[in-house]
Amino acid sequence: MITISSIILTTDGGGNAKYTNEAGGQYSASCSGDGNWVGGKGWSTGTSRSINYTATYNPSGNSYLSVYGWTKNPLIEYYVVESFGTYNPSSGATAMGSVTTDGGTYNIYRSQRVSQPSIIGTATFYQYWSVRQSKRAGGTVNMANHFSAWSKAGLTLGTHDYQIVATEGYFSSGSATVNVGAAASGGGGSDTGGGTGGDAGGGSTTCGAKWAQCGGTGWAGATCCASSSTCKVANQYYSQCL
Repeated sequence: MITISSIILTTDGGGNAKYTNEAGGQYSASCSGDGNWVGGKGWSTGTSRSINYTATYNPSGNSYLSVYGWTKNPLIEYYVVESFGTYNPSSGATAMGSVTTDGGTYNIYRSQRVSQPSIIGTATFYQYWSVRQSKRAGGTVNMANHFSAWSKAGLTLGTHDYQIVATEGYFSSGSATVNVGAAASGGGGSDTGGGTGGDAGGGSTTCGAKWAQCGGTGWAGATCCASSSTCKVANQYYSQCL
């Protein structure tokens, strides 16, 4: 795991943000006032992994709770937005379709940033968005499904940089406590288990951890849960260890 704990673009000097790195995959964050900040926890290299997370998310104003990452060559900033405050972050972006996964439907968008800060300095780059229609603050995010849907929409990714579950705020206030983990993998337990292929693990009987996906249309991973949880059906597309 890596920790990104930064306060960014508080250009007017009026913002306050606090990020606390806690044990394991957990962090807490709060903010108020002006400026833009982002904080989160995740991995130094993004992949098509499935990500489990839980959150207590209390936005007031313009804020997002998302899986957030970057690629290089091409330089892409991407978001899988699980919940947001008063402003949909994809507003003004170009609609590129939708994808149904993890018990909900996400609208796909593309936008462009011109001469803006990036992981390589000031640059012009595209942003890719998957924005969940029904907001939530906990569950599994199958990045393989989002990456596949983006590819089918003509949205190309490059070489992955970091990938985190992030809280972001812009001229807003609020708080969040987030706990991040990778879905159980039958392919050796690596964080970079190769998305759905790693999750299936070649027929392993490894059961999913709490919050992991355990069934649904097209699901090829584990269909049992660890002893502390039970596989519950949400709908025909998604079941989860709860």
